[in-house]
Amino acid sequence: MMAGISASRKGGSVLIVEKNLKLGRKVLVTGNGRCNVTNRYADKSHYYGASPDFVEKVLSYFDQRQVMKFFENLGVLLKEEDNGRIFPRTNQAKTIVNALTEELEAKKVRIILGNPVRHLIKEKNLFQVKLQNSEEFIAAKIILTTGGKASEQCGTTGDGYAWAANFGHRITALYPALVPLETDERWPKAVQGLKLEAKISVTIGERVLAEKSGDVLFTHYGLSGLAVLALAGKAAPFLTEHKVKVHLDLFPEETHKNLDRKIAKIFDLNGKKSVKNSLAGAAPSNFIPIFLSNLRINPDKKAAEISKKERLKISAGFKNIVLAVSRARPFKEAQVTAGGVDANEIDPATMESKIVPGLYLAGEILDVDADSGGYNLQWAWSSGYLAGVSASK
Repeated sequence: MMAGISASRKGGSVLIVEKNLKLGRKVLVTGNGRCNVTNRYADKSHYYGASPDFVEKVLSYFDQRQVMKFFENLGVLLKEEDNGRIFPRTNQAKTIVNALTEELEAKKVRIILGNPVRHLIKEKNLFQVKLQNSEEFIAAKIILTTGGKASEQCGTTGDGYAWAANFGHRITALYPALVPLETDERWPKAVQGLKLEAKISVTIGERVLAEKSGDVLFTHYGLSGLAVLALAGKAAPFLTEHKVKVHLDLFPEETHKNLDRKIAKIFDLNGKKSVKNSLAGAAPSNFIPIFLSNLRINPDKKAAEISKKERLKISAGFKNIVLAVSRARPFKEAQVTAGGVDANEIDPATMESKIVPGLYLAGEILDVDADSGGYNLQWAWSSGYLAGVSASK
């Protein structure tokens, strides 16, 4: 939609072919239906896959300030929430989709819905496009904005990768990102729905792949929550050949020694209580019995009867709850795709293919993914805008 608008504003004759029955289906589910349009702090540090220089150059042509101005000029009032996240004031993603759709109509962009592309080739400097209903088109320029494989229920089933590969492009390995993780341990099911704040580390042996602080949500299959989703893409590439582990530090602000001192004081003051009840102020009450059982400590044991060795085990446990990752949840539960068309084969000044003149690529089809918080949509707006402007020349 952004590519179509920017191309039409530059005088291009634009046709959008959308296999879904309506435009913006995936936008409608972003931000839990509220659409986290962008982020005030969007910069290259929040992006992965392609080189930071590539991402930075593309973002610079249509950055978050320009995106906010773009939507405000379409009549969309915006608001800023925590961590720089920008939303429409209506709190409805359809506000964004409607604004884009109306602008496409105003620019007389032709739109074909519910008719997937089945054939795409280039012959004699022109692209030939054949649709499912056998309708055919000839075009001088093509912009591929087919998305990745994440949230396939929204129509993003990876079609564009095959077309890009047929044109000679390299497709890097594809993994679900911003996705929950399944664990070997089954105990999270007993506290499913419980959310904790923690510092999370993802490791292979002694190697730390990534760290993040934030929410951890226990589920029937393992772990979710914003911080877990943020780290999943870093773990996914290693899961087939390595044993990846997740470490939860529930008290990152405390050293082990200081935490143990505080727990010792709690036990001294609450010696007649069970250890599970005496620790009720340290962690949620439904979590404590399972936590203690995993440490092989009887939750009903009196606090005064806890040995120093057991107490040290408890304080160390709070600082390092370890779970083994069995796999990432499937693409249909992922918010974005990690991997895609190799960005080294794309000109960051135009989004044009370095292999096939006249072919432009934008959005999630490229090997670019980002943190949660509006950064992935910012990539869609920036790359789509640049591709549309460039293709219209």
